[in-house]
Amino acid sequence: MGRVVPGKALIADDDQSIRFVLSDMLRRDGWAVDAVDDGAAVEEHLEQQRYDLLLLDLYMPGMNGFEVLRRIRHAASTVHPAWKTPPTVAVIVLSGAAGNDGLTFATHLGADACVRKPFALADVRAAISSLK
Repeated sequence: MGRVVPGKALIADDDQSIRFVLSDMLRRDGWAVDAVDDGAAVEEHLEQQRYDLLLLDLYMPGMNGFEVLRRIRHAASTVHPAWKTPPTVAVIVLSGAAGNDGLTFATHLGADACVRKPFALADVRAAISSLK
């Protein structure tokens, strides 16, 4: 994946305040932003639009972030061939509850970067800047 430059981002987190803060930061940085609060809504958006970046909480109602990440990265096979967002979309996982094992597992599933909650916006910006 090439260096991620501002494009279209999707934020998936069940905490409204986190969605608001991240949306505001990304918009100020030049991104077009959509935000959802559960895993099923992530899939709906990935089917309908092409995203360059996904900020993904691991623990959401319904389908959790681990399952969303697994489905995204395996979409290249036969799972979701009609998605407008490619399976190579940059994914940054956000979690406060996953611990080291959960974040390691998210990386194993294909997360490009992980940021622990609570986070500083500088940490999220650094994770985005580190994407190659």
